[in-house]
Amino acid sequence: MITIQTYYLEPFIAANAKTEPLSTQWLREAISKLIRSGQVPFEKAGADPSYFYNHDPKTEQTRIGYPLIIYHYIDGVFYLVGINDGAKSLALLAKHYKSPFSVDGVVFQGFKKVRGGGEFDLSSTAEPRLYRMTEWLPLHHKDLKAFRQTDMVAKVTELNKKLEKHITGELGKYLAIGFENLCATITDITQVYPQPVIYKGYEYLAFDIRFTANVSLPPMITLGNNKALGFGRVEPN
Repeated sequence: MITIQTYYLEPFIAANAKTEPLSTQWLREAISKLIRSGQVPFEKAGADPSYFYNHDPKTEQTRIGYPLIIYHYIDGVFYLVGINDGAKSLALLAKHYKSPFSVDGVVFQGFKKVRGGGEFDLSSTAEPRLYRMTEWLPLHHKDLKAFRQTDMVAKVTELNKKLEKHITGELGKYLAIGFENLCATITDITQVYPQPVIYKGYEYLAFDIRFTANVSLPPMITLGNNKALGFGRVEPN
């Protein structure tokens, strides 16, 4: 059982001074500026603001585990998904910035809560369910050369192994969810992006897929590399 709450942020396009393309990476940096302004009383409320940038405040290193706040950018609208303790931190930020505000040259309408949040039971299901995943980055950049040299059958087999590993190793291990007799199968690779995603100077191959899994997965969670920035977004098909 996990707790999920989602908010959306829509920019006032006509009022914005920023001319560069918006992205989830940009928003994470912009949110960090809001937090550093000190206007939101995270410490007083017992909430952890470091979930927003997914870094350990003591070591300044990326947190090991599943991100508790995930950023999405879909059709010109940002969505922030808070999970467990991350949902508490996100609710506090959203409460403080529920009216229009500006950050880094962009004016937003304020945080709006998406209906349907609450507790989700990620338990096994009697029948497999169909999902789609967008911009999935399944491979570590160090594995790309070997992957590119294999034939298509080997590629699909490897991707299927990655899918099961991401469900059990990311959701299962780090969110303490048990998946008994998990069976996850890619049914279609709907898109292989022609250009790799570049993050911190490294290349990642991106895929859109459809898959079945005998587990109940909530929408807007992510799997694979760079999950916190919305890559590998899972939704019911």
